Order: sequence, then C-alpha cells, then structure tokens
Amino acid sequence: MKVLFAIAELDFADHIAIAYLSAIARQNGCQTYLSILDTNNFQEDVGRIRPDVIAYSANVIGFESIVKAHLQASARHHFTSILGGPQATFSPETFEKSGMDAYCIGEGEYAFSDFLTRLKRSEPFDDIPNLITKTGRNPVRDLVRDLDDLPFPDRDLTLSSTFLKTTPKKTFYATRGCPFKCSYCCNNLYHELYRGKGTFVRRFSVDRVLSEIEYVKSRYRTDFIKFGDDCFALKADTWVEEFSEQYPKRIGIPFNCFLRIDTITERLLHLLKKAGCHSVHLSIDSASKHVRENVLKRRMRTNNFLPILKMINSYGINTWVNYMLAAPDSTLEDDIETIRMSKEGKVTYPAYSTTVPMYGTELYNYCVERKLIDPVNHKSDMTGCTEKSNISSFTDREKDIRFNIYLLGAVISKLPFPLDRLAVELIKIIRPNELFRRMRRIMYKYYIENKIFKLPA
Repeated sequence: MKVLFAIAELDFADHIAIAYLSAIARQNGCQTYLSILDTNNFQEDVGRIRPDVIAYSANVIGFESIVKAHLQASARHHFTSILGGPQATFSPETFEKSGMDAYCIGEGEYAFSDFLTRLKRSEPFDDIPNLITKTGRNPVRDLVRDLDDLPFPDRDLTLSSTFLKTTPKKTFYATRGCPFKCSYCCNNLYHELYRGKGTFVRRFSVDRVLSEIEYVKSRYRTDFIKFGDDCFALKADTWVEEFSEQYPKRIGIPFNCFLRIDTITERLLHLLKKAGCHSVHLSIDSASKHVRENVLKRRMRTNNFLPILKMINSYGINTWVNYMLAAPDSTLEDDIETIRMSKEGKVTYPAYSTTVPMYGTELYNYCVERKLIDPVNHKSDMTGCTEKSNISSFTDREKDIRFNIYLLGAVISKLPFPLDRLAVELIKIIRPNELFRRMRRIMYKYYIENKIFKLPA
C-alpha cells in the first residue's frame, strides 16, 4: 500500500509525529510519501502517487485548509483517509464536517498500525481503539509503556525532501508527556483522556536518544540541537547523569532544552553544562503570583526567581524566558514588572506573547464564565499570541501598552538606567507602530541566531 502523509505547513522543526507514523507504515510494508500544502501541489501529488491512504495531521490553524484540500482530492481519487494531531484529539466534534473516514485521537502509533493492517485485509476498522469513525468513538488504548519499543522515527521522510535538510538546527525529543496542569495548556486534556491508562510522563533511554541524533547527524547538516520536550529534566537523576557522560562523547554539539525554573538546582545545571547545554527555555508567565497560581495554574515551588536566573547565568548558560502579557486579572504594572525582572535577572532574551485562551482549556472556560471573551467570535489559535489582546477587561490603551511590551520589552530590558525608565514611559504614550515592529524583528533574529541557538552564518 501507498501512504501519503499531508500537513498544512512545515515549521523549523520537522513533524516528529509523522516521522513515527511513517516508520510504523514501513513496518507494515507500506511505501510512504509527504506532501505539504503550502509548498507542494497537493492535488498533483495525489494524482501522481495515487495513494491507498492519505493520513493528515492537523492543528487548529491548518485544519480548514486540510479539509478543503481533502474534499477536492476525494472528489477525483479513491483512497481511505484518516486525520490525527491536536485537531482530532481536542476537537473530535469536527469529524463529521471533515469528510474523513477516521479520526485518530491521542497517541497514534499502534492505532495506525492496526488501521493499516485492517485495510490490507479489507476488513472494517470501526472498532479500533483511539479511532473515531462514522459508527462512533472508541476509547483510547493504554499509553505506550516503554518508548524504546517504538521504531526509530522516519526522519528521512520529514527531512530529505524539505528545506530542513540543510538547516543548521535539528529538533529531537527525549520524553513524552508533561506532569504539570497549567490552565492554558492542552496537556490537561491529555491528562483527562488518559486517566488510568498508564504513566503519563515517559522517557526514551539515553542510548535511544543519542542513536537517533547520530543517525540524523550522519546524513544531514546538524550544527545545533534543540530538545523540544515540554520539560527535558525535572531533577539531576541517573538519566541526566548518563546523558551528561555520553552526549559529549557521542554527539558533542551545543543544545537547547526546556526546563521548569522552580526545579532547577546547582547539580542539574552542572550536569547540563557538562553535557554541552548552550541555552534553556523557561516560563515565568507573569510577575503576579496571583495570576500565575490562581489563573494560569502555574504553581511554583518558589516565587523568588532572580537567584535562580542569576545561578543559570553563572554557569554560562543563556536564558530564554517566556512571559504571557494581558493574562486575565493581571495589571499593567504586572506586565511592566517583567522588564525589570528580566534586567535584574540578566535574562538573555525575554520572550513575550499575548495570552490566548485556547478552546477546550481551563483558561478558556475561566474567560467565558467571566465574560472576558466572546466564545462565538473568539480567535482560538496561536496567531493571537503575536497580536493585541482580545480580552474585554482591558481598555484599548492598556492593550496598546501591553502590545508595546510585546514589541519592545526585550529591547528595553537591555537599556541602561535611566534610559530603560524613559523607554517604559514612552511606550505608554506612543502607539504600536512599524518602527517598533522592526526593532522587535531585529532583536529577535539576533538573539535567536546568536544567543539562544548558536547558529553559524
């Protein structure tokens, strides 16, 4: 059988879910192909390949374009279709309008394997766990217990035929699952979906992770590595100790990873630095303890972040710190305080985003109940993170100032006193404009390429 994977667009990290599913398909004796809607001619790809199966992966942003392309293709060619990814998992009610033969929710490897096996035998697939079909929705199976049992992801499919083949940064994953339950995150839905279905947070073995990196490194340009896990390490355990010993010997390339700021210790930093850690991603979200704990539900073991930021800096590890502007219940002073916090903590790059209550999350329900957003017209996708807030409790002036912090907060945090104070007063007066946008783009590009990711010219 021929399996064509299709996604709406490709970012600067290859689609790891498709890489795993392609490996599963190949184990089942299938030929696999990839089409990206915004760069390929999908209809031509379908006509040329004549796939038996088209497997779509969609998030909220790309769903409409995928449905449109699917309906056009299915009117001309016969194939069996299945859609997975965040859209299927978090918005299963869209199945009927999608025109798909099946949705796959949650972890898809074993469900997809069963799906392909049934198709090869010309057997019905309506009863396969994790699938939604015209006959109804099936429960999910247990989570994959040992991640090393999964086949190596087919990175050749997602790298060799895309622009990522020659990009200097490659992305890898050492874990699955996040133990925390922040109100703005879709991980909470996964927690509910898989309640009683196995251990939620799991790790690949160190050898498995390094072997995958070695494979990619031997075939594709790899100058810097980003670990895309929700949280790479929560403590300095035996896994991190083994990683710190083996990674420099077998890989020896600088890397970036996500950490939870309130779990960072001297020992953990020592091991990560020994391994070759160049920078870390952290989230503080808000300068307000009330907003962090009661609204965003990012409950920390400590609220004193400055000593931790300075400790990371002392190890020569650069920091990218996330702040969420215009969160419900936050004040303008809370958001301005993040600039001072970043400056005092010597944050390498303070990264700002506008708070977007995503459909289905606890934060979304919180905002709807308090009539802070209009559920009918609310734009529930991540593009809103780079726009002005649409939360109704803020005035237009407050939204302008907060958007100016998004544009210039990182710049202002680098200014010496008293220029930083003057700049804060100016962004309260001057409306967002193209000059501010250009300054942000320049700042972002420089720090991403030279400080957070160490990318050669």
